[in-house]
Amino acid sequence: MGRLCDEYIELLSGDGDPSEKFWQLDKRIRSDQRNPGVQLEITRTNFIYNIISLISNDVISMKDLEDFSDELKETVKAFLERQTWDYSDEE
Repeated sequence: MGRLCDEYIELLSGDGDPSEKFWQLDKRIRSDQRNPGVQLEITRTNFIYNIISLISNDVISMKDLEDFSDELKETVKAFLERQTWDYSDEE
């Protein structure tokens, strides 16, 4: 969220017509509201899926999981690898 706020400040501080900047910011905020880094349903059931979504959307990285268990990190890696498989070679 801090990174987003900094980007919004930069957008508003830039050159240009104030009304254009306002509407650019409005469009950006609407888009960012759908980003998992901004809005997630936090439950135990969704925990792994939330982590995978956050990593896939560049909100966090695997480095951010260094204090978590090896089992969790391996599970997340396995899910992420499945997301990047190229199924076109399979028959």
